[in-house]
Amino acid sequence: MSTNENTAQLFRDVVRLFVRDQRENAGCMDGGQTVRCHILNELLREAPLPQQALVNRLGLDKAWISRAVDGLCVEGCLSKEPSQRDRRSVMLSLTAKGKARAASLNLQLNQHVERLLADVPPAQRAALRIALQTLHAALSAPDERSRVKCQK
Repeated sequence: MSTNENTAQLFRDVVRLFVRDQRENAGCMDGGQTVRCHILNELLREAPLPQQALVNRLGLDKAWISRAVDGLCVEGCLSKEPSQRDRRSVMLSLTAKGKARAASLNLQLNQHVERLLADVPPAQRAALRIALQTLHAALSAPDERSRVKCQK
C-alpha cells in the first residue's frame, strides 16, 4: 500500500471516528436527533434558507428533512414561511429558542474538539490548522471540477 493510500485510509478513519465520537458526546446527537442537529447548524450559519436548499446541502432524503423540520417547528425551534419569490417554496428560520439550542449545540461540539486537540502536541497544532484550512477550502470550492467525485 502506498503512502497516499495509507493517508487516505487514515483520514477516512479519523473522520469516521470523529463523527461517531461527536454523536456520542453531544447532547443533541442521540436517538435519531442527528438530522435535527444538522438542520440547526446549517440554519445558524445561514438563514432564512429554503427547505429544498437544506435538502441539497445536507444530501439527505427530502422526507427525512421534512419530518425533522416539522419536529423542530413543533418544539418551537424553527419557523416556516412561504417564500416571497416562489409560493411553492418554504423558507426556514431559527426562532430565538432555535438559536439558543443551536448555539448550545455548537458550544458542546467545539468543547469536544478542544478536548481532542489537547492531545495534539503544541508544536504540531499550527501545521494541523493549516492542513485543516486547506481541506476546508478544497471541500468548500465552488468550482465542481476541483471536487473529487466517487466512481459509480
